[in-house]
Amino acid sequence: MEELHQSLLTLQELDREIAEAEARLAEFDPKFAELEAPVTALEKEFEATRARLAEMRQEVRRLERAAAEKRDRLRRYEERLERVRNAREEAAARTELDLIRRAAEADEAEALQIMEQVTRTELKLDELERNLGQARAAIEPKRQELDAERAAAASEIDILRDRRQNHVVRMDPAAAKLYDRVRSGKTKVVVASLTADGACGHCFGVVPLQQQVEIRAGKELIRCEACGVILYPGA
Repeated sequence: MEELHQSLLTLQELDREIAEAEARLAEFDPKFAELEAPVTALEKEFEATRARLAEMRQEVRRLERAAAEKRDRLRRYEERLERVRNAREEAAARTELDLIRRAAEADEAEALQIMEQVTRTELKLDELERNLGQARAAIEPKRQELDAERAAAASEIDILRDRRQNHVVRMDPAAAKLYDRVRSGKTKVVVASLTADGACGHCFGVVPLQQQVEIRAGKELIRCEACGVILYPGA
């Protein structure tokens, strides 16, 4: 039974090492996020600027089409003006011509204004692309270093898990099953010693006298009634 207790303690130590290794691996995510924050910010600005540029170009095309349609209408009204029969029809036609002409000129002016914005935005996009390339190059050495450290941490976990699996294979199946059942609960401590004064080494609750005798006799695995850990006789 002493050997079984020691086997359980070894398994618990392996699980502790695995948990610590997993915690170290999890620390890399915020490290990468912090390192890449400037690049991420530039990427967002670059994408937003590119999307805005595409929208402006689309708006220019829409205004140009609208202006072209109005110019076509303007030509038709000019042709109609030549066929008017009296002064009132001529006045109405000229009023309509003036309205269409001003609308077409407004579309063309707005398109020209947006085209100027397009030019400025294109220059800004080129600058952002250069800055983004420089930012990526600046963090690349550190990123590669973190990649290597993260890979090493992941490899350590794989090795520890293999060791755990190999250890469990050599254990008593019932003991291994009990260990996993206890560990699936709220506590991460699975095995604890019975103290000299008969208390649980984990929760320090007093263990009933009969159970103390059974634990020290080492004939079977006994769990603490208070916290549920597996108890073994202390030194």
